[in-house]
Amino acid sequence: MLDNKVFASLIKKGSPTGEVISLNSFTAVVSTIPDVKVYSVVLFSGGAQGVVWQINDNSLDILLLNDTPIYANELVVLYKEELQIAVGKELLGRIINPLGKPLDGKGFISAKKEAPYFRAAPSFKDRGPVEDPLESGVTIVDVVLPLVKGQRMAVMGDSKSGKTGFMTQVAIHRAKAGEIVVYVLVAKPRNELSRIVQHFKDAKVLKNIIIVVADTSEPLPIGILAPYAGCAIAENFWHNKQDVLVIYDDFTNHAKIYREMALLLNQNVGREAYPGNMFHVHSALLERAGKLGDTNATQTVLVAGSTPNNDLTDYQATSLISMSDGQIVFDTDAMHQGVRPAINTELSVSRVGGGRNAIITHDLTKAVIKSIGRYKKAKEMTSFIDQISETSRQEVALGGRIFEAMQQSYAEYFSFCQERIMLEVILRCDNPSSLDVNWLKAEVAKIGSEKTFTPKQLEVIIGDLLKASAGPT
Repeated sequence: MLDNKVFASLIKKGSPTGEVISLNSFTAVVSTIPDVKVYSVVLFSGGAQGVVWQINDNSLDILLLNDTPIYANELVVLYKEELQIAVGKELLGRIINPLGKPLDGKGFISAKKEAPYFRAAPSFKDRGPVEDPLESGVTIVDVVLPLVKGQRMAVMGDSKSGKTGFMTQVAIHRAKAGEIVVYVLVAKPRNELSRIVQHFKDAKVLKNIIIVVADTSEPLPIGILAPYAGCAIAENFWHNKQDVLVIYDDFTNHAKIYREMALLLNQNVGREAYPGNMFHVHSALLERAGKLGDTNATQTVLVAGSTPNNDLTDYQATSLISMSDGQIVFDTDAMHQGVRPAINTELSVSRVGGGRNAIITHDLTKAVIKSIGRYKKAKEMTSFIDQISETSRQEVALGGRIFEAMQQSYAEYFSFCQERIMLEVILRCDNPSSLDVNWLKAEVAKIGSEKTFTPKQLEVIIGDLLKASAGPT
């Protein structure tokens, strides 16, 4: 909290002032302050701080940033031209709230730089094409739904369908590769934060990760600022020539908080009582990702959204899908059947990925998708036909082994090379029904996810595993 000395010094300098007209738990209405702008920071005489959220004809709507009491007719002064947050490498490995305050008990963060929460996205002429493959570590995604650096991918699914587990898995794999990860949690319970942090600690990657969290106990304005805080922190690395992955978990919670605040501020509402600018709020955040043309640095986004009862036609779900570069859809029915990750490949699509991957080639992806399609069709036939042809039996065996290879626990990670070796062995195996996929995964894991190989080296490894698969010891 700032004391009255700061307030007094601002008054002495002649900074513009106003008075509190009315207030409630999270907002205040203040008389017009000359020269104030949207997102300016104001200081109340009692020490409370707020951000200008909306400028009306004769008043300002202020979001309160702390719990210091305010009173009617209290004097308010312009404090800062814009709301900013501490950014920089000093935040790596830290857990902070959306105002930049540490929550991990490790002490003050001595960041040397600040950046605005709200800024325009890079213009079209400042961008480059997003085409460099992004290795997620998850086989079914890398092969069937390939991602590229700079992509904005929606991760959709009902509650408890595996979205957070998947995004944590990708975050760990990217952090292990040396990429900076900014993980934003919006309106999540503290126990979920603890579980995610423990995963990062167990994987020894927290040093490359920044966690921004607004838990369920935080006031509405703090929850609203959470994704903007994460975006500002990530942009600092991005504009300093570093690749960064941002994970928003999730936008559905953020939309609900934004709707509550809009109703408190008496804003005009539209469908399902969401404010009319709800789509713009989220799409503007996602537009602040991509690839910079001059440095080739990328900011990739994974953004979670909820689909109640697996309904993809829900208002927020359709909005999120329409503003992203594809969607990965999680299915609770598959989750309950033990499928991990429980991704519905028929409803999922990556609209920009898979263009230039020299390891997971288009031919490999095509063969895998075709085998899985034949597998599902042949398996449907076996449910109502006692006798099936030998060809169908082979298709069931081949597709079943590919499907089994794509099942991963959240603690498993595979590189492009490992994924190609595994799938090529299955596709080339003369008798896939006899192939032990668990043995194959164990052998592939021994190779190491950090190693890369030439095409000739890959062929040698695949050949050796095909010979060994005939009778593994």
